[in-house]
Amino acid sequence: MTLHNRTVGKMTTTLVALCLLGHSALLQAAMPSNGRVHDVELYANGILTTRVVDLQGNPVANENVTVMYQGKEIATGVSDKDGYVAVSGLRPGAHTLMTSTTAVGCRFWSQNTAPPAAVKVPALVSDAEIVRGQFGAFNLPMLVYAGVSAAALFVAIDAGDEADQARSENAALQARVAALEAASP
Repeated sequence: MTLHNRTVGKMTTTLVALCLLGHSALLQAAMPSNGRVHDVELYANGILTTRVVDLQGNPVANENVTVMYQGKEIATGVSDKDGYVAVSGLRPGAHTLMTSTTAVGCRFWSQNTAPPAAVKVPALVSDAEIVRGQFGAFNLPMLVYAGVSAAALFVAIDAGDEADQARSENAALQARVAALEAASP
């Protein structure tokens, strides 16, 4: 394998790995949707009360709310007719509140230790009618998969070329050896 082929191969492998890591669905789901972290004061015994609303501020009933800590689900609840969900047994620290359409980063605080700007009942905007920007066939997942496919095809073609080159070199060496053996006294 030539230096150029090894360099291209390493660059292709690195690019494929970065594409796959950068587009991980699990990674995206654990990230807060707006990048902002909200301070939330828990009630006694680590009780969190949150309210799920739609884009107009109306309560959303029967919406699943998941509390994530370090990428793991630690609590779930379903909103009532007024959009409220209560879960207990939570501890202070960085968490993510998730619904079917949103993820919000929160920093939970024990009762009476939260900063003045902390809220007691964070609102989660969840609206099934939300349509995130779509670009037809040219959305990010499609581009990532197309890039990975092209890289895989390139690597396969390059490997085939190297195998053909090795076979040719081997045949040439065998021909030389045969010619030297015939010329030997």
